[in-house]
Amino acid sequence: MTSHPSLPSRRRVLMGLAAAGGSTLFGLPGTALAAPAWRSETLRAFTGTDGSRAVGGLVFGPDGLLYGVHAMGGERGLGTLFRWSTEGGYEVLHHLDYATDEPAEPESGLIVGQDGLLWGTSLFGGAQFAGTIYTLSTDAAMTVRGEFGQLNGMRMPQAALLEGSAGQFYGTTAESVFRFSSGAGGQLKQLHRFKPKTDGASSRAPLIFGPDGKLYGSNMMRGPKGQGTIFRLNTDGSAFEVVKAFDGKTDGGDVRAPLLLAADGHFYGCTTSGGAWDRGVVFKLSASGQYTVLHHFAGGDNDGAYPDGGLITGPDGALYGTTLEGGSSPQSYGTVFRITPRGRLRLIHRFTENGADGSTPTGSLCVGPDGQLYGTTQSGAQGLGALYRLSMR
Repeated sequence: MTSHPSLPSRRRVLMGLAAAGGSTLFGLPGTALAAPAWRSETLRAFTGTDGSRAVGGLVFGPDGLLYGVHAMGGERGLGTLFRWSTEGGYEVLHHLDYATDEPAEPESGLIVGQDGLLWGTSLFGGAQFAGTIYTLSTDAAMTVRGEFGQLNGMRMPQAALLEGSAGQFYGTTAESVFRFSSGAGGQLKQLHRFKPKTDGASSRAPLIFGPDGKLYGSNMMRGPKGQGTIFRLNTDGSAFEVVKAFDGKTDGGDVRAPLLLAADGHFYGCTTSGGAWDRGVVFKLSASGQYTVLHHFAGGDNDGAYPDGGLITGPDGALYGTTLEGGSSPQSYGTVFRITPRGRLRLIHRFTENGADGSTPTGSLCVGPDGQLYGTTQSGAQGLGALYRLSMR
């Protein structure tokens, strides 16, 4: 199988859905969903000085503007925090710099907190260079809220945060599940440390809440069948259990993307590898562990390959996602796809080698208040990817 960069994905991608006219995550059972035509528009071709290697997807902030994160580039090569708007265009809000114990080289996107701040994690930075939790305000003030290192025995978070109640945030490192209390001084607590053989290891997707109020997440590697797991646990760290173990064969393997909890009570997601052609799958999972593959990616001209970002629901009620490759042959540069809950998949956009919107789409798509889809690519354009928008024709 082709080797790909390890790219995490982000959590909140459904902001603006109500404004876009969506009321439920899926259409009624048995309802045929019309497949609209879409067109791509490049909003920004990244140059490196303004950031490169966008990670984790995008999010609309409390001010209605679009925010994102770069893992590299900027003035010091350690990433940037940026935003975009129709009126103001593209703006770098902060150039990251670990020399001052700031966040550096983040591998996840931002979420909007109940306090109106944008919250994120970084792989490096902080006093022990083991990663941070930070906030960004809409007036561009960046503040470190928590640090990883020897004092709490955790390091290098790669996933976005999940907010609970009363200022509690939940997240993962490659080795553990943690809780961060955002009160005075901020406090990090390890809730569970993964046992690779039984639990899996290398968690890169953000946690979500299940219908039972428990935390659900995934590990990319190891576990009982060797190719990763989906797990759950209580918010106090108790009752950890594996819901699904992947074998890397027909059921897929390597879960990098966040799960999506739908209105029908099922989880939907993707694996980056495995499946009938070892190019990943789209799956459905019940809380009781019943697992169904909805689509096996095959690559080539008419299918994607190696999905990296999570699924979102579009304004038409179908699910949307991206793949790192596929859409053309023999060379392929990635796709955006639409799939119904019954597994009917259609490509709505193919990236090309010299396209203005870049290639190799990363992270989850984001639905805007205007009902359009926003995303980022990591290559192409000027060589460093682009910020793009997909609109219904």
